[in-house]
Amino acid sequence: MSRIPTRVVGVEISVHAHATEDVGRVKQAVLNLLPESVHDKAVFEEQVLEGHHGNPITRIRLRLRDRDAEEFIKHLASMLSDTEKRVLRAMLGDRYDERQGRMYIRLSKQDAFLGDARLYDGDDVVHIVIILRGSPKLEEVARVLGELGLLA
Repeated sequence: MSRIPTRVVGVEISVHAHATEDVGRVKQAVLNLLPESVHDKAVFEEQVLEGHHGNPITRIRLRLRDRDAEEFIKHLASMLSDTEKRVLRAMLGDRYDERQGRMYIRLSKQDAFLGDARLYDGDDVVHIVIILRGSPKLEEVARVLGELGLLA
């Protein structure tokens, strides 16, 4: 029986726009992370939530599938520095959930708005979830994401 090759089947990108932020500018931060080839396909989902103090927070989500997801990862890889790619490789065990086949990345929302991709573990972030087929082992994830250029 031949094994189905591991590959990326989806990417979910989400970000919060606080009441003091312009939703259009927050969406632009996400668009700045996308390759041009998927801009026309980008469909944002919005959900208005209530913050701790009753303030409105808009959750913005975008989903990419299959080839578009892989193109996004390659584009993101081209935006990250070699140092950040090494950090992702070193932290892969902490950022990958093998049971769900998901890798989690957090990028600075402010830098994304300016057209840069920077890893960031603060609060004001763009959340990226990379979904892999079949919940592969960590070594296989490292190989696949390395081939896509995301890990150094």
